[in-house]
Amino acid sequence: MIDTATGSAAALSPVELAEKWFEVVSLGGGHNTNVVLAGVTLLGLAAGMVGVFSMLKKQSLVADAFAHASLAGVGAAFLLHGAFFAGGGRRNMAVLLLGAALSGSLAVAAISWLGRRTRLPADTATAAVSSASFGLGIVLLSLARRISGADQAGLDGLIFGSAASMTRGDAQLMAAVAGIVLIAVLGASAPLTAAAFNERFARVRGLPVGFIEALLAALVAAITIAGLQAVGMLLVVAMLVIPPATARLWTRRVPGLLTLSGLLGASAAFLGASVSAILPNAPAGALIILVSAASFAISLIAAPHRGLVAGLIRQRAVRHRARAEAHRPPRPIAGTAPGTRAGTGGGTST
Repeated sequence: MIDTATGSAAALSPVELAEKWFEVVSLGGGHNTNVVLAGVTLLGLAAGMVGVFSMLKKQSLVADAFAHASLAGVGAAFLLHGAFFAGGGRRNMAVLLLGAALSGSLAVAAISWLGRRTRLPADTATAAVSSASFGLGIVLLSLARRISGADQAGLDGLIFGSAASMTRGDAQLMAAVAGIVLIAVLGASAPLTAAAFNERFARVRGLPVGFIEALLAALVAAITIAGLQAVGMLLVVAMLVIPPATARLWTRRVPGLLTLSGLLGASAAFLGASVSAILPNAPAGALIILVSAASFAISLIAAPHRGLVAGLIRQRAVRHRARAEAHRPPRPIAGTAPGTRAGTGGGTST
């Protein structure tokens, strides 16, 4: 669990809060706090890089559907574990994450099947599956609350995230999953890029496009599952979407996108989790997403090529050139004398 200073944060002055925050970011907040910060930061780094390929493949909504569908798996896993094992009212994180992974995978498979077998657009199929699975998750979670001890199991924390409730083992598991995902992205960046930009060209080159797409889906699933406890299933998808969208405003090349998106995701995760450490009632997931959203808003305004300010400057320059061209006297056509009309040959009529 994240170590928090004694006393209420609301009773501290802004200067004292700033001092405590500086103590946390300088890794002086305690061993457990440092472990959680490291795990969340590594998760943000991996999520930002994986999200680049989801964005290039235009599959960000699939990640959202996976996250929403995981709620049904969490509820079903809790109910089944309680029915077949003694002490089932206690939260078994491994069982809950397994249930989330299975239900999310089923949702993605359902979206793929609908896309192949029906004429539904991809976004319609994704929205339908996401809404239905989330509704099922709400029903199962309501049933789980009726079981003795379900509320104490902290299932609601998986919806919105609760980094403050993470143990050292939870943080280490999250960091391990994020590290594996990061290694996979770096090792397979070339084929992932080829399949994202031109699937037909990738097939011609002999790349296993089906395997590459399955790998990307697995990486998205791993990030989603790893971030459930720290960020929450409703917000973890934003870690896959906002950093790549922000990086896209600054660069157009894939290596730059990967680097910048990863750094943006890591910095947002670190800042959000560090603020949550000194404000225990503020969920880390929401703070992480707010930091990411703030960086996106700043980039949207100030990015040199795709920002709003740069766009306004270009529009003014275009209008200025258009007005200048409109007031400029017409140039004489080559081969005609000044003051004569084109097509007369410059001669006089008889």
